[in-house]
Amino acid sequence: MTYKFMVRGANVLEDEHSPLWVAVGGTKLAYSTDTVPTGSWTEVSVAEVSSFKDLTFGKNANGDDTWYGCSAVDNEGVVYSTAPANSGSWTIVDPDGTGGGTAIEYGANETLILGREHENHAMRYSTDFGANWTNSTITTTGHSPKACDSIATDGNGIWMAGMGSLGIILKSYDDGVNWYKSADLGSDKHIGLEYANGVWVALEEGKTINTCTSVAQSNSTDTWTSTNPPVSNRAADCATYVTGSTWFLGAARRNIYKSTDNAASWSSVTSLDNPGGGQTNNNPYSIASDGTNIVVVGKAGYINVSTDLGVSWTVAHTMSSNQDLVSVEYNKVKPF
Repeated sequence: MTYKFMVRGANVLEDEHSPLWVAVGGTKLAYSTDTVPTGSWTEVSVAEVSSFKDLTFGKNANGDDTWYGCSAVDNEGVVYSTAPANSGSWTIVDPDGTGGGTAIEYGANETLILGREHENHAMRYSTDFGANWTNSTITTTGHSPKACDSIATDGNGIWMAGMGSLGIILKSYDDGVNWYKSADLGSDKHIGLEYANGVWVALEEGKTINTCTSVAQSNSTDTWTSTNPPVSNRAADCATYVTGSTWFLGAARRNIYKSTDNAASWSSVTSLDNPGGGQTNNNPYSIASDGTNIVVVGKAGYINVSTDLGVSWTVAHTMSSNQDLVSVEYNKVKPF
């Protein structure tokens, strides 16, 4: 296989502060170096990417903090940077084949997994910090799942992938080399995934909240428990673990849900503001936490922050062009 590398831009200098929080969408990036990110977010235009689809935080071969992103555009499938605050700092990896990237995740064991929209090779893995990518083998009955929405890992070689094209959750227990069906949720809706504290959380767009606490290392399916969202017809789309047994979910129409029993049950907390009006304005697309603060991003580029576990929310920043933000991450390798 041939892999092409490009760095666009010149005179790239390291920013004196490493970003603690980074959010992306389209060709835009916003970052904050503040421990409590209620203000001082800075926007950067990223020339190397036509449209970010996902973002993950990890390390490179030297152990440096590295942000990895993906784009559905074929020749911009994977990008990475150790200095995302600087425009022109992103390196492009262009794996062979078509499909670009729709989801990406870094594991604590230094493996990267890339999900794509592709008929035959929807999952890829890298064991050299994104430099080279290998097609995974997917073994399921029926049609091949081909559109990956989200990826999560326990950091020890077990991975889950939400395949919204068929409502299937795939699992890998050999660090992304082979994938098998873990569950069939029975629809063709977007699936958001997260793992922490011994539980996998899968969110089916417009439908249920699903959890799994044991993954069989075989091609058999796993046991998933489904619960309805606290607010009818306001299903969750993104999840983050916070601390202890506390989880948060971002849901339709700016709803936010909280669990204090490790994702077993959920209740509503204060909803996000609706600064611009409209039914879907400020809808959550991604949510992240550092263990204390919670950041939610989404429709129309609002960055929402809670410092009190969802009791109140502050719109810390609004993207200048109201660019949708599709992913936000904190600079710590998950799960933590």
